[in-house]
Amino acid sequence: MKKIALFAAATAAVLATPAMAQNVTGTITLNGTVAGKCSVTSAPAGTTFAQTVNFGELAKADGTLRSGLSTDFSTTPVQATVVCNTGTPKVSVDANPMVNAAFTPVPTGYANTINYTANVAVATATPGTVNFSNATTAAPSAAIAVGAALANSANNVVITTTGFATPAATDILGAGSYTGTITVVISPT
Repeated sequence: MKKIALFAAATAAVLATPAMAQNVTGTITLNGTVAGKCSVTSAPAGTTFAQTVNFGELAKADGTLRSGLSTDFSTTPVQATVVCNTGTPKVSVDANPMVNAAFTPVPTGYANTINYTANVAVATATPGTVNFSNATTAAPSAAIAVGAALANSANNVVITTTGFATPAATDILGAGSYTGTITVVISPT
């Protein structure tokens, strides 16, 4: 009986002794990606920005192109807030002349086309501003690197115009509506 009691006490002591601690380690790996992208954050937000500039009457009393169109263009700021999540965005500009397609054929001494240069100023994070331009008489500009990330600030893209002119300074503008476009493409790389 003593042997049974001694065996029971020894078994109880072994069971009461804590086991050696044993650690378990788990590793969880988190992965994800962010695609390079640019977006417009000023209203309306998305992937495009648009604005219409209405010059009203384009001709002076003598029928030739009036001056001041560049000033008129800048009185309504054409700007956007664009963000790109890369440090290597590119910009291209394509300016198309203002044309009165209904005024054809165009007689000598008259014009149905108004040329100009579109200018795009892009604020960068460095800080600084990089300027891009395209004349309506030239081919569209190729995508050119900004050289830095875009500034994370409001209205970091500003469009202006200069040099409005008819093919000859004495050309009389044909009556009708004139329409032109400026296309600015900002890509992440």
